[in-house]
Amino acid sequence: MSFASDVRGELARQSVTDACCARSELTAALLCAGGIAWRGRDRYAVTITAGEAPTVRRYFGMLKQFYGIIGQIRTLSGDALNNQTRYQLAVPEAETARLLAALDLLDKRALFGVRSVPAEETVRFACCKKAFARVAFLMCGAVNHPDRGYHIEIAAPTEALAYYIGDQLKYFGLNVKNTCRKSKFVVYLKRAEDISDMLSLLGASSAMLAFENVRVKKEVSNRVNRQLNCDSSNINRAVSAAEAQIRAIRYIDAELGLDKLPKPLREMAFARANNPEMPLAELGEQLEPVLGKSGVSARLRRLTDIADKLRSGEEIKL
Repeated sequence: MSFASDVRGELARQSVTDACCARSELTAALLCAGGIAWRGRDRYAVTITAGEAPTVRRYFGMLKQFYGIIGQIRTLSGDALNNQTRYQLAVPEAETARLLAALDLLDKRALFGVRSVPAEETVRFACCKKAFARVAFLMCGAVNHPDRGYHIEIAAPTEALAYYIGDQLKYFGLNVKNTCRKSKFVVYLKRAEDISDMLSLLGASSAMLAFENVRVKKEVSNRVNRQLNCDSSNINRAVSAAEAQIRAIRYIDAELGLDKLPKPLREMAFARANNPEMPLAELGEQLEPVLGKSGVSARLRRLTDIADKLRSGEEIKL
């Protein structure tokens, strides 16, 4: 199973005890799944379709518990679904009008008499907003496994519904963004911290912990790799600098003679020539008196400068 399937499975197992949250969930399920079809003359067909059986069973139980409606669960498959099995809960035609009225989804001013977003009273409380967002993900959400990058989204069937879902998530401080992709209106997050917060908000605690576990491992691994790369670069720079210093010392010895150098520079030249791989701090300990890292660096720069002037024929002041 995919990580997204694990998240949906965990969300489908969340219990609902409050009638207000059940109302919010069922409203979200119908709107996000496009489950209301107009049959003419105030007649509607109402269905909830999902890719996982537990999701459909969840709403079968919810309809029975809170509205006394016994739905029918069907299995769908075929070429039109790319040979994928989907599950559908159908509400009896005799009960559709009562259910839609109870969910306050009917509005004579709306297209085909059905609201595109819930009525204000339907998703009024924080618990209802959370329930609505949870079902929006259940019905049309996706999330990457953290090993493959950070991305979570909800692809709503209409632009109005996408912005409505985004508003419910923003209510809880999530900085969601909207876009349009392949005729779907998408609400998404890409920051790992935001995705973790969203999983926690939806109620997918186990998935959130698994996500955080992978994320922390990746961050530690990346930090170690950066440190190793940094150390490797520092070593390469130090080796290159030491090689350049030794070339300068040899050139000075050949063109001028090291004995012509002032004593501090002469001692520095011998110390570097005899210890080509030694770090600056340790190199300073070879001198008498002991010299700090910055002092060693300054004398080596002076030796390199003398070599450069000898090559160019400039006057040298020792």
